[in-house]
Amino acid sequence: MMQSKKKIPAPIPLFCYAVAILLWLVTSIYHLGADMLAKQTGKLYEQQLTVDSFELVNMHKQEDGTYLTENDDPQMIWYNTEGIAVRTLRMTASFDRSPREMCLYYTTKEGEDFGVNKRVFASQQDDGSYVYTLPQGTITALRLDPCSPLENKPVTMTIEQFVLNQPAGVLSYFAPGWAGAFHLVVYPGLCAAALSLMRQAVLYYKRKK
Repeated sequence: MMQSKKKIPAPIPLFCYAVAILLWLVTSIYHLGADMLAKQTGKLYEQQLTVDSFELVNMHKQEDGTYLTENDDPQMIWYNTEGIAVRTLRMTASFDRSPREMCLYYTTKEGEDFGVNKRVFASQQDDGSYVYTLPQGTITALRLDPCSPLENKPVTMTIEQFVLNQPAGVLSYFAPGWAGAFHLVVYPGLCAAALSLMRQAVLYYKRKK
């Protein structure tokens, strides 16, 4: 009788990347469904904000309507008093010098302090505006750092508008972005390396017995 061929297990890297892609697809579909439900229930909608909607820290309005930074840490804080769903913030503004780092901090609980573990960075659009994309979940407050001036180099900002939750296409939910693509490439590879080392250790232990 012919011996049956031994089944060769799928390579560990292939398995890890397949799991990562599956989880990414499932998560993307979940986020799309959650936002569709939020729109149907009236919790997710587009909203225009003005500078007056924010609490200004280390910056002030000038007579000509522009805003001047007072030190190297200007902040604009917005509190989500209506409890709406917040997914994106688009800022249209211009600067008289390079704004350098621009980031948006967020909190997920009332009274929570802002921290570097909860922040996103701006993506500049073709029209010159800046879009911040926030993670799924409850957002209780936002702290926009519109620029990061050099010491003793104040920045003058001309702020045109802010838009919360500007409509996005379905495909945007399946675009991982640079950070997501980095995670999809690096973390499954690290997981595969760890599993390969574990398998080698187990095989070595078995041979020693």
